[in-house]
Amino acid sequence: MSTEHRDQAVPLDLILGPQLAGTVIRTIAGTLQRDDLLPENLALRLACERATDGDPLVLAAPGQVWELRNGVDLDDAPARRLAVHLRVAHPPRVYVSDPDEASGTGEIDELLLEVLDLYTLTSWDTRFLAPNPAVA
Repeated sequence: MSTEHRDQAVPLDLILGPQLAGTVIRTIAGTLQRDDLLPENLALRLACERATDGDPLVLAAPGQVWELRNGVDLDDAPARRLAVHLRVAHPPRVYVSDPDEASGTGEIDELLLEVLDLYTLTSWDTRFLAPNPAVA
């Protein structure tokens, strides 16, 4: 994960509310514990750190909107904001659209997950709430 553009914490509790944010963190921790064979305490600490850092690897999911980070040139990114429609695991990528596109065509693009390192999570539609729901 590249952290060169990470200049602020992702306030999951403000985006989702404290209860749902806690559920997301615990789910991420469970995934890290299971997939990486980590002790429970370490998995929980890493989940908190990575989610707060806005790591797309643990956060990216359908129903989210990511906004370009401060200091990132729009010419280096596909759009100012990206709406996530689907996440795929191999290779890690997301299907996104530009929610601000004026034409309203809703064109969906496939991007490598690492592109979201240029963005910060700004909203998460709780109807789609499932952290890290990657399709194999």
